[in-house]
Amino acid sequence: MRPTRALAVLLATAALAAACTQDGGSRAGEWEPDDALQRVQRALDADDTDTTLIAEASKFVVSGIDQTLDTPGEKPYRFDMVCDSNSVPTITLTLTRGETTRTFEVRCGGSQAVRLNVPAGQPFVAKVPSIDTDPPPSGVIVWNLSTLAPPDVQGCPDDIQGCEPWRTELRRSTG
Repeated sequence: MRPTRALAVLLATAALAAACTQDGGSRAGEWEPDDALQRVQRALDADDTDTTLIAEASKFVVSGIDQTLDTPGEKPYRFDMVCDSNSVPTITLTLTRGETTRTFEVRCGGSQAVRLNVPAGQPFVAKVPSIDTDPPPSGVIVWNLSTLAPPDVQGCPDDIQGCEPWRTELRRSTG
């Protein structure tokens, strides 16, 4: 298992936060950041497609995400996201490129990564809204942006634009 830099930083932050708690430890049934990061890493590593990591980050669920991602070059990209929380069942990921916006529901169980294909081209924006509740929910969101070889793209080649059957047929008929 190879921990990413973002996960390592988040793990160190979580360890420091745990050390600063009043009771000195955790109670049974509470969300544990270090356990969550291990689940998230397993979910990200579950795919054996050969990819090249371009960008990565981790955020607490309460913070949400608002990230513009560049996708230059010729190779296709894949955006992978995992959410782990025992107090937030799902989060909504919105990807926007140009005038096109698409939303995806991401389960926060930490066991499966959402993997979305994005062709090279203009930048796109990934957003997950922040959560403003009292008490704030515990949980972590981790994402990676990678390139992959065109033959390794599985499913819809452009998950932002979408691949309804009529669009797939249109692409085939226009070359």
